[in-house]
Amino acid sequence: MRQEKGFTLIELLVVIAIIALLLSIVMPALSRAKLYARRVICSNDIRQQSLGALLYSNDNDSCVPRSESGSWLWDVSFLSTDQMSQYAGFDDNKTFFCAANKMKKAEDARFWQFSWLSSTGNKYPNLVPLWDESSLRRDQLNTCYRVLPFIYTFDKFNSNGDSVLPDRLLTGEKAHWISKLSKLPSASAKLMIMDAVISDGIARQGEWNFFQIYSGGIDELSDGNLWDNTNHQSRQTIRASGGSGPKPAGGNAAYADGHVDWRKFDGMKHHVTISDMWFWW
Repeated sequence: MRQEKGFTLIELLVVIAIIALLLSIVMPALSRAKLYARRVICSNDIRQQSLGALLYSNDNDSCVPRSESGSWLWDVSFLSTDQMSQYAGFDDNKTFFCAANKMKKAEDARFWQFSWLSSTGNKYPNLVPLWDESSLRRDQLNTCYRVLPFIYTFDKFNSNGDSVLPDRLLTGEKAHWISKLSKLPSASAKLMIMDAVISDGIARQGEWNFFQIYSGGIDELSDGNLWDNTNHQSRQTIRASGGSGPKPAGGNAAYADGHVDWRKFDGMKHHVTISDMWFWW
């Protein structure tokens, strides 16, 4: 009678070692592919937003969607996002959220409807389902604003029609905030929408703290359970006099002529500080 022969212990160990070696080779490649896929999704979302802004400007004397609410570069009025999505033809608010940002979620009202929730004075330590905006008047849509994971260089105005943004950047350049596309000297070189690359300027922490920032109002609204962060994180560490932390990889950037490209973090500069928040591009 023929006896079946199985694997010896040594043979099993060899097979396991080979599988482990193959996994060690494949897993980093899969991880990089996943990061790249998120980057591509994000790029498409930014392209859709910029398309909405450009199409809106075509019908509105070259003006981009205007916000009279919020002071930071990612504070965008309810009305402005509605205008961009309507003109670009999408109705999913996920287009306004980066797939690489693990903190800001489209289904969380603490971001999508930030100022509306904060006006109640309540704390929301957990995810808040979206509220129905159908009852809001146009003036309310214009004064309520969302906290999004992108930088917008649209000009912001107070009730008197005056810009509330600085007229000069920290790099020494004159600021050219976008109100009318026809006034731009070079649309192809003018940044319009970009992935948020931000840091905390308190006690010079902004030199390295890009992914756990408590300078904003989100932590107050959530009773300290949320913070602001940069979108795309690299595997590298950034070190400065204030400490060390994860280094940003860079961000997708849409320009005023509609084209989108990827900007590496190396070479980005700290351009604007608003209430201890540093904005980079």
